Formats: sequence, C-alpha cells, structure tokens
Amino acid sequence: MSAKKTELEKEFELERLILFSDAVFAIAITLLIIEIKFPEVDKGTAATEILMAFKPTIIQFLAFTLSFVFIGISWARHLQLCRYIKKYDNRLIKRNLVLLFFIVCFPFSASGITEHIRPGFLLPVFIYMTNIAGVVCSQLALAYYIFYTKPQLSVDSQQAEKLYLFLKTKWSSFIFISVFVLYTILSILFSQQSLVPLFAFYLLPVLLMIMRKKVKKYKPVNAEVE
Repeated sequence: MSAKKTELEKEFELERLILFSDAVFAIAITLLIIEIKFPEVDKGTAATEILMAFKPTIIQFLAFTLSFVFIGISWARHLQLCRYIKKYDNRLIKRNLVLLFFIVCFPFSASGITEHIRPGFLLPVFIYMTNIAGVVCSQLALAYYIFYTKPQLSVDSQQAEKLYLFLKTKWSSFIFISVFVLYTILSILFSQQSLVPLFAFYLLPVLLMIMRKKVKKYKPVNAEVE
C-alpha cells in the first residue's frame, strides 16, 4: 500500500512541475500584452497625427506577436517533451527552471525592442536574440538530459518518437544560434549600415525548411509529434 502511495505522490509531484511550467508560459504571454496600451489622443487631433501617435503601439504589437508566436512554439515543444517524462530528479527541475527563466524574461527583452531601439544602438536586439538563444539552448539541454543523460526518466517505449522530437529540438537550436551568430558578425562588419545585418533573419525560413526536410525521414508513422 505504501509503495502505491509513493508512486501516486511522485505522479502528483510531476504533475505539479508541469502545471507550474504552464503557468510561467501563460504569465509571460500575459505580461507581454499588459505593456501595450492605446496612445492618448486629444479630441480634434488630425488623422495624420493620430497615425503617428499609433506608430509606437503598432511596433509594440508586432514585437508582442513575434514573442507570442515564439513562446507558443516553445510551450508546444515543452508539452511534447513532458509527454514522455515518467519520473523526475533535482537536475531535471533545475534545467526546467533555467528554461522558464528565459521564458519569463521575454517581457523585458521585448520592451527593449519597442522602446529603446534606434539607429546605431543595437543592444536591445542583442538582448532579445540572447533571450531566444537562451530558450532554445535550455530546451535542448532539457531534452538531452531526459532522453540521453537520464533515459530512465522517460518512458521505455516510443523510441522513434523521442528521437524525432530530440532532432527537431536540436536542429531548431542550431538554426537560431547560427542566425544569432551571423547577425552579430554582420552587425560588427557593417556597423554603419543597420539594414545589412537584417539579412540574417531572411535565412531563418530557408533554414527551417531545410531542417524539416532533414528530420522528416525520422518521423514515425502516425507520430503524435508534429
């Protein structure tokens, strides 16, 4: 009876870990939208002036949309990862907390892009991209720990599904880090031409398409992981 109770307690504790993670993802997204407010416009203001007043708000909403999409993708990947966890240990908790740290930093890094970016001052962009790099690297570290460092923490079956999920996480991390490094190099070489470093971002969809083709052959038949 005590053994059964212990297993139930462990299952409940694992569920708490997952629910806590979901709450952090949700709070991070909520904090992003809280920072966006309608600009104050006086009565009788001309239409052109109203449009100019809305320009910062539009930029804020675009940054929110980008961050929302990325956090949503990260949450979906975290959900898929948790599907294969059957046990946990302290090191898994620590790695999960590192991931959540970078997730909850998004409202801060996104505010830098919307409020402080200007020609010749690219620090907010570097902070935002460092935030993204932190998320993808910590998610890869979490997946590697669960599937390879401590495989006993994951379910014994579904090896093909676990390999497919790990490869997607691995190549996504590689792509984002590569774009980050390329952007940094271009920013140093073309410091006086702010548009040139943006070329690195145009490579992102191309690299993601290549990644999908590369890992598609590992996708199991009727796999739940997309």
